[in-house]
Amino acid sequence: MMSTTYETFNMLIENIMVSCRGWLDAIAVVSEDGTPIAYNANIDFRPEFIAAATAAIGGAISAVIELLNAKSYEKVDIQLQDKRYLIIRSYKSHYVVGLTKPHPNLGFINLILEAYLSGRA
Repeated sequence: MMSTTYETFNMLIENIMVSCRGWLDAIAVVSEDGTPIAYNANIDFRPEFIAAATAAIGGAISAVIELLNAKSYEKVDIQLQDKRYLIIRSYKSHYVVGLTKPHPNLGFINLILEAYLSGRA
């Protein structure tokens, strides 16, 4: 059953990568404990480090949200100095993390992510 989950995540990120028409350089599915589940990248990408860092970011954001008495969060977009974005989305008790190309069409990427991660694609 676990391999089916991996296959499903691999298919999901492959579909997102293709649908984003080159705007994403990398995408990964990461468990909440920082384990890389699946990834696809056109750049040098170290999934174990990305997974651990994503889990740490997710945990820190959750702690801040809790301090603010808010329920949860759906997405995080961090603009990097080179005008790329680190995007993090919650998905089925996992994180989907992506890195865009510089000056991306972020609206388009968000539409694709929303479609696939909500199950409407």
